Amino acid sequence: MISTRYWSIQSIPRLFFAILTTTVFINIFIYSDVYARSTTLVADLSKSDIAINTDFNGASLLLFGAISGEQGDDIIVVISGPSSELITRQKSNLSGIWVNSNSVKWKNAPSYYQIFTTKPLSEIASREVLRSLAVGTEFLNLRYDTNAVLVPDDYQNWLDALKRNMYSASLWKTNETTIQVVRGALFRTEVSLPANITTGDYEVRIIHFRNGEFLAEDKTAIEVKKAGFSAFIYNLAHEYSIFYGIFAIVFAVFAGWLAAAVFPKS
Repeated sequence: MISTRYWSIQSIPRLFFAILTTTVFINIFIYSDVYARSTTLVADLSKSDIAINTDFNGASLLLFGAISGEQGDDIIVVISGPSSELITRQKSNLSGIWVNSNSVKWKNAPSYYQIFTTKPLSEIASREVLRSLAVGTEFLNLRYDTNAVLVPDDYQNWLDALKRNMYSASLWKTNETTIQVVRGALFRTEVSLPANITTGDYEVRIIHFRNGEFLAEDKTAIEVKKAGFSAFIYNLAHEYSIFYGIFAIVFAVFAGWLAAAVFPKS
């Protein structure tokens, strides 16, 4: 009896080790696909602060990074500007005169929205995957305000009109095949910000794909702010509106007096 108990107690560590080893192998077998798909994604910008002054003509940035990827992996970069209210108007010919007959006010439209890719979007991922990640202007889920009742076809027509307006202003754009990936590890692309951008924080999303599947995402930001005398006027108008109004009136009176003094009536 004593000998039997002795061997039972001695076998407990071996039994525990066997159970632990079996559990580890089972977990590795079950989750091996998850481990194989794990990835590292790191990205940054050459400049994260943009100052807008009186002679601002736009800016050019370099976005670069690294992935623990494979040859043929894809990258999508999405840059979204601050949300703003944008109005799309429809004109009608009334007795030979073109007038605004209807309009749609978009509540949460990004003031800037550009996409950069390694390949055409349709070759990187399916529409379902892009929809789940909210990549693309058609998946922005915009809210709108209008007096008219919009059926799905009307909504798409108004959305297409908004896209045309923003594309013509160089604020919305899809830049396909503009990201360069070297040896499946390093990537880079140039980002251009036009002169008509608004101030605020711009979100930068970097998304890693492999064989049409989402792997990882990293985020960074660009801060756009006014600088110099234009910043002084902007802050005065928004934070001290009463003083700005008084200053505008005084300046207008002074300008009128100066013009009368320099160019007196004969």
